[in-house]
Amino acid sequence: MAQILAYGTNVPTPITDGAAITIPLTPAGQGISLVRITVPPVANNRVELVATVGFRGDAGTGSVLFRIFRDGREIYYARQGFEAGFEKYYLTTQQAIDTNVAAGTHDYVLSVELLNAGTAATVIGPITFSALAIEP
Repeated sequence: MAQILAYGTNVPTPITDGAAITIPLTPAGQGISLVRITVPPVANNRVELVATVGFRGDAGTGSVLFRIFRDGREIYYARQGFEAGFEKYYLTTQQAIDTNVAAGTHDYVLSVELLNAGTAATVIGPITFSALAIEP
């Protein structure tokens, strides 16, 4: 049975329209949440990262890229499409697993950026981000 080693969360806003963060065009990503977690010295640990972000497509049809960084180093990314016409509101959840994380305190940052010139999108919330360190 897995044992919980550490847990951290950040909820910049728990509601839709609780934020208005313009998503910049790549490569200028925008950090939208940070979770700090202290991992004890346990071999074969895992840090499960879960983020939920609500955003709105404001212009065009394109994609946003969500990235997760540990201590400034990218460890995960995923692309989400959007369109500003018929279906312009999105709630996306990203889940990443960081394995064999060194003991110590680590900052995980969730960022977002637009991939297509001529499009526009805004993070409107909710925004939640959590990190759960476990020993398998």
